[in-house]
This record gives sequence, C-alpha cells and structure tokens, in this order.
Amino acid sequence: MKVTVKLFAMLSKYAGSSTLTIEIPQGATVNDLIKKLALPLNEVFNCTINGQNADFNTKLKDGDTVGFYPYIGGG
Repeated sequence: MKVTVKLFAMLSKYAGSSTLTIEIPQGATVNDLIKKLALPLNEVFNCTINGQNADFNTKLKDGDTVGFYPYIGGG
C-alpha cells in the first residue's frame, strides 16, 4: 500500500524532501514507517494521520497522509 508522508521543519533533511510517497506493507504502523524512513525517534514529537493526531502504534491504511512534526524550542 502507499502512503503520503509530510516531514515538517528539520525532519525533511532525513528524506531529502518534505513530501514523499512511500510503499509500505499492509498492516504497517506509524512506528514501522518511522523505521523505514530512518527518522530518529527522539526527534519526532508528534504525528498526524489525515490531519488528526495519531499514536505511533496506529495501523496505516492505503492512501493515508502521515505528518511528522519535530520538537520545537523557543525562548
């Protein structure tokens, strides 16, 4: 199945693009997708699936759009 991935801020440096389409196996979770993209888990603060906050153990479906957001600091 295919999902669209949106990487925000500094996370895009790991994939070389801020938006990409990825082929993943049926039943894959958000955690599986993070591993496939080789994203450092300690840099991923939040994720969304189709615009809704999601748990990293959520199973993905064909056509989902997954957004990954880094920690944001400020002063």
